[in-house]
Amino acid sequence: MGAFLYLQSHCTGHPTAPSSRIVYPGRPTPPRASAPHYTDAVKSTPPVNKIPDTSAPQRRTHARFLAALLSPAALAVAVWLAFSTSDVAAASTRIQHLVALGAFVLFLTGITFYLAAAAATGSRGRGKFGGQIEADGAGRTIRRIRSLSGIGAVFALAAVLTIAGLEALRIVAPPANRPVSVQFSEITGRVQFEYCPSLPGSFEALVKPPDLAGSSTLLPVWVAGTVCGNPNFQNGVWLYLNRSTITVADAGDR
Repeated sequence: MGAFLYLQSHCTGHPTAPSSRIVYPGRPTPPRASAPHYTDAVKSTPPVNKIPDTSAPQRRTHARFLAALLSPAALAVAVWLAFSTSDVAAASTRIQHLVALGAFVLFLTGITFYLAAAAATGSRGRGKFGGQIEADGAGRTIRRIRSLSGIGAVFALAAVLTIAGLEALRIVAPPANRPVSVQFSEITGRVQFEYCPSLPGSFEALVKPPDLAGSSTLLPVWVAGTVCGNPNFQNGVWLYLNRSTITVADAGDR
C-alpha cells in the first residue's frame, strides 16, 4: 500500500497528503459527500430593494418647515398690496402692483404644494418576507413627496425671483409721481370744494418731482378718489392748488 501511494504521488507530480479516505486497488471508490445546500436559507432573506424607506416622516417635516418659511413672505406681500394706494396714477406703479400680485400668487401656490407634500401618505402592502412590509407603498409615498416638494420649490423660487425683480424695477424705474403730505394753511383758499367736497384739511397726494421742485404759483397734485369724495372722480383727480395756501411735505417712497 505504501508503494502504491508513493507511485501515485510520483506520477501526478503532487504530493499526496495523508487522508482518512484510502483508495485500494481493485475496489470501487465510494462517492464523496456533497456540500449542504443553503437555498432555503437564502430564499428566506428579503432582497435589498424590498426594504422599506423610512425617510418619509423627515421629508414631511421638511416640507412643513418650508411652507412655514414661505408664509411670512406671502403675508408681507399681501400687507403691502392691501395698504398701498388703490388708485394709482403712474403706469410704473401699476406695473409694480401687478408684479407684487404675481409674486403673492406664486408664494401661495408654492405653499400649497409643500403642504400637500407634508400630507402625502401611501398604502400598506402585504409582503412574503416577514409578514407585512411597506416597501412598495413607502416607495410610492417617497416619490409623491419628492414630486410635490419639487413643484413647490419651483414656485417658491419663481416668487423670490419675482420679488427681486420688483425691487430692481423700483430702483431702475421709480414712480413718476412722488407721494407728499398736503396741509391747508388757509381755509378760505379751499376753492377746490367744487371738485372734492370731502377733501380734508390734511391729506396725502402725488406730485411730479419737477413740479414739486418748481416755483410756479399753482402746484398740481393728484388726489385719490377715496380722498376726493366726488363720485365723478373715482379714479382720482388732479387739483391745482395755490402754493401760498398749502404746506407740502415729502412723504417718501411707498
